[in-house]
Order: sequence, then C-alpha cells, then structure tokens
Amino acid sequence: MTVFTWLIILLLLAAILLQGNKKGSKKFIIIAFLLLFAVMGLRDVTTGGADSSGANGSYVVIFQRDGETDWSNLAGKGENQYNIGFSYLMKLLYELTGGDYQLSITIISILILFSYLRFIRKYSPSPIQSILYFLGLLYYSFLFDALKQAVAMSVLLFAFDAIFENKPFKFVLLVLLASLFHFPALVFLPAYWLGRMRVGSYYLIFLAALLFVTYLFRDQILNLMLDTYGSEDLVISMEGIRFLRTKSIVMIIIVIAAVLLRPPSPEDAVYNACLAFAGIAIVFQTFCGYNNIFERLADYYFHTSIVLLPLIFEKCDLKTHVLSVTDEMSVKSVAPWLFCGFAIWRFVTYMNNSPLYNSFRFLWQ
Repeated sequence: MTVFTWLIILLLLAAILLQGNKKGSKKFIIIAFLLLFAVMGLRDVTTGGADSSGANGSYVVIFQRDGETDWSNLAGKGENQYNIGFSYLMKLLYELTGGDYQLSITIISILILFSYLRFIRKYSPSPIQSILYFLGLLYYSFLFDALKQAVAMSVLLFAFDAIFENKPFKFVLLVLLASLFHFPALVFLPAYWLGRMRVGSYYLIFLAALLFVTYLFRDQILNLMLDTYGSEDLVISMEGIRFLRTKSIVMIIIVIAAVLLRPPSPEDAVYNACLAFAGIAIVFQTFCGYNNIFERLADYYFHTSIVLLPLIFEKCDLKTHVLSVTDEMSVKSVAPWLFCGFAIWRFVTYMNNSPLYNSFRFLWQ
C-alpha cells in the first residue's frame, strides 16, 4: 500500500479512537495535523508535487532566485510585481534556513496545515468528514503543487472569521495580504458582503439565473477576468481535461444536496456563507473550458466546502423541510457515508495514479 492509502487508514483509526466525528475534538485534530504534516512536510521535495520540478519558474527555482536577490531589488523584478509578498517570503525562508529548500517547505507546510485544521476545528461539526473532503476535493494535494495560492488561501481562512466578527476592515486587510502572495486572491474581496447575505429558499432559482446571465455575458466576463490576470494568452481550450468538467458536476450536486437537506435560513450564518460561496465558485468553474486558471479562482470560494459538507448532514432543528422528516433523516444517515466514501476513493485514486505523486519518498529515504 502507498503512503496515501496508509494516511487514510490512520486518519480513520484516529477518528474512531478519538471521536473525530465530534465538533472540536482536540486530540483528533492534533493527531490529524501530525499525520497530514508527516506526508506533506516531511516529503522529499524532489518527489511528490509540481514544486519539485527544476524547470524555469518552479518553486525551487523561485526560492533560489529570490533568496540570492537583495531585499531592495526584489520588488524591481517584473515577474514579482503581482506576487511580491511570496518573493519576500521566499527570501525570508532562504535567510532563515541557510538556503535549505527542504526545510523551507517543512515550515510552509506547518503554517498552511495549521490554518486549515484551525478552520476545521472552529467551524466543522465533524472534523473527520471535513478532513476527508479536504483530501477528496484534492485541496491537500493542491498544497503540494501551488505554494503561492496555498499560502494565500490559508490567509483567507482567517479572513473568513472577520465576516462573522463584523470586522470589514480586518477582512479587507487580510484579503490584501493574501493577494500579495497570489494576486488573484483579490477575487475574494466581495466575499464579506456575499457571506453576510441572507440565502433564502429560492437559492437554487437564483443560482440558475446567475449561471444563465453568466452564460449570456461570458465573453465580457472572460475579458474582464483575463485583464485582471494580466494576459490574454491564457485563453486555451481545456476541453480535454475531464476532471474540470467532473468537478463542476460534483459542485452542483453538493449545492443541490445542501438546499434539499438543510434549507437555508437567516439565522444559519456560517452555513449560509459557505453555501453562497459554493454558488459563486460554480460560476467561476463554468469558465474552466477556457483555462484552468478559472478553477483557481473558483477554489478561493469553494475550499470552504470542507466545512459546508458536514454542516449539510449535521443534526439540527429545521424550521422548514424540503423532504419529509422521515426521508430527511434516512438520507442524512446514509449520505455522509456515500460522500466520504467518494472522497476517499477520489483521493487514493488520484494520488496513486498521478505521475506527480507515485514516486513519493520521505526526506530520509
């Protein structure tokens, strides 16, 4: 069995022994952090992930280049103008580690995983479900491949708190900080107001209308997003990438299941915010036929679904029901197993079959 299969097995055992299905299960969260970190943070950086590539622009090259550049000259590099915060981070880690890229990846892994596990412990009613979705939606593997966006997304998880703390200034500052690491993180700026909207029972109708309008004005929206991204050369047909189409279907199924099993209500603040973000993510995902950069934009909103999914299946007193109470209870008793089973299958299949990961080694091997 591969290390990724063992990771799933050990996480499930820890969940059974330490009640990983209970909100705020501190011991399980700690064990889960150690297991996830062992694979991500203690891997040999010459294997397991696109950042191990030696091609121009890969993270090891960026680390070396920025590390050897004077602090005063970092901002002057043309390729750094949109991600200057990441260049400064690379320079800082280069100085702290004596140019050891392996140790730098270990430090970054600690920071990113801490952000995600803190987010799960604070908002998820079932940490084990959230972690399985974190794996199955491939956000964990994403951290191996896209360090700039991974750092930015981890910062935005703290911005998520500001929505419910009624602190717009804090929210904007954190989004601006995230954008210094990955400029497209600015797409999350409207999230403060979107997350505070009252998502009602007509959410699916609203989303369908939004998707229709998006389709009508797709060319104008595409040009706007590409101008923001800084290049028209990024418009390339991605129709051959089956996963992007499959992911759109999975996202739509999740939203439909959410509305059917837990109809939105004004008092359900965290659930409403995550549900609203999922809808916005679907809109971005529809542009993935042009290029996978739009999947990156969608991920800024959709990665909160690792909390949305357990909230859907949480036992709670609903004032409104789409299904009968009996049917709703039956579905909620079975659906989590099906969703988690799919997440496990997706993660193991992807990681074990991808050439980026099937040569995985730990740093001591």
